[in-house]
Amino acid sequence: MTMNLEALRAAVRGQVITAEDSRYETARKVYNGMIDRRPQVIVQAGTTADVMAAVDYSRENGLELSVRGGSH
Repeated sequence: MTMNLEALRAAVRGQVITAEDSRYETARKVYNGMIDRRPQVIVQAGTTADVMAAVDYSRENGLELSVRGGSH
């Protein structure tokens, strides 16, 4: 069974942000202004379990996964 967005939100303690959220534009930006990516989902993980849920969601939904550090 494929994990849906509601299940991801229920599984994650950190933030799960999509394009519909007011925080999306801020969350998706990176230091290099030449990079303009628009991910389907941004998970701001707070725990190891959050990372595991994000990886599961990505795999089960056939999405590419990218990791971003502290953004500083």
